[in-house]
Amino acid sequence: MGERGDRTKARNEATARIMAATLTLITREQTALAEPYSLWNPTLKAWEIRQMAHEVADSKAQVLWVEESHPALGLMAMKKRELESSLLGYGSAMLKGPFLVDPDPASRQKKTLSLALKARELARKNSFKFLTAKTTHDPAVLRGFMEANFSLAEIITCLAGPIAEMKKKETSKKKLLGLSIEVPDPQEAQAILEELGDLFYDGHHLHGPYLSGDFSGRLWSKVAERDLKNNNPALVVRDIRQNRSIGIAIAYLVGQEAMLSILHVDESRRGKGIGGELLRELMILLYEKGAISLSAETASWNLPALSLYISLGLRPISPLVALHSMEGAKR
Repeated sequence: MGERGDRTKARNEATARIMAATLTLITREQTALAEPYSLWNPTLKAWEIRQMAHEVADSKAQVLWVEESHPALGLMAMKKRELESSLLGYGSAMLKGPFLVDPDPASRQKKTLSLALKARELARKNSFKFLTAKTTHDPAVLRGFMEANFSLAEIITCLAGPIAEMKKKETSKKKLLGLSIEVPDPQEAQAILEELGDLFYDGHHLHGPYLSGDFSGRLWSKVAERDLKNNNPALVVRDIRQNRSIGIAIAYLVGQEAMLSILHVDESRRGKGIGGELLRELMILLYEKGAISLSAETASWNLPALSLYISLGLRPISPLVALHSMEGAKR
């Protein structure tokens, strides 16, 4: 690696430790705050903090501080989005945060503005042209982002709930005649996705005027292909008579925590209970693999998806807001 590489690695590991300690402290303090501030900030789970720390230690993400000499004042993380960048032909990055505890709205707005501007400067240095921020719906934080020329993209509802052992005989009585639910072969990922066609995109993270209209469909196809080839927990619904795939559900596991990555049913086959049966079977599979909880995200206006998730025991938690910034746009 060389002396310079060793120094960089040591610096990143030290930054990751400071960030993990700071996020742990901030999370504890947030839970003790009164409403509405406590409702604006989704509590970071321990595995999320560990994951972010690993990304920083491995040079996959960078940390921005409100004040480097005072880490507890707040921070934001920036991570390059590899799939998005490969599709766009230029760098794209995701911002997480800001993570801070400050009861004064004016101060929170000022800190967010400072971090957002630092993120844009870092993006220019790294040749990241497109930035996406996933953040709290705290009005002061949103004002700070918008002052830094970020535009509102979508409100996202996050849901979570325990995975109880679901016996097949206890699932819906609705029989999926002519259909089968199968574990896909990772080697057939590309063929399955060709049968599915354009994956349903429910609208969150809308890109506004910045990106082409078909970008989202191409992105989710790439996400599905990656997840299938990585052998993530997945199920496919096949039409036996037509001999083709008409639906897919994929999740990923971090310890005992499962996150729904994709739930898609062919548009012409929706409203017939297929998505519900598919997700029930996926929850059974996740339970068998040791998962005890499942999280999901969807656009807040997507009532069919919200109803389905709630019917299976997931409950809404603090919503998130997606914002975008395109470098080169005037502030």
